[in-house]
Amino acid sequence: PNARVALVGHTDASGGLEANIALSRKRAEAVRQELTRRFNIPANRIEAHGVGPLAPRAANQTEADRLRNRRVEAVLLGQS
Repeated sequence: PNARVALVGHTDASGGLEANIALSRKRAEAVRQELTRRFNIPANRIEAHGVGPLAPRAANQTEADRLRNRRVEAVLLGQS
């Protein structure tokens, strides 16, 4: 119940780097807002970050690859 988490948003490689980083940050922020709303988690326990296409899971060559790269990952930061 005291865990601190960073949500890291990702995108595919379509478009420019700045736009993708902004999109990935918005994606992570949307998940953060839903978690705080739905589960009443204090907002200061969840950080939202965006890295755009810098850490792909797949090659971005096909639509299936691009879908795999559009995601939000949770990273445990420790206990508060």
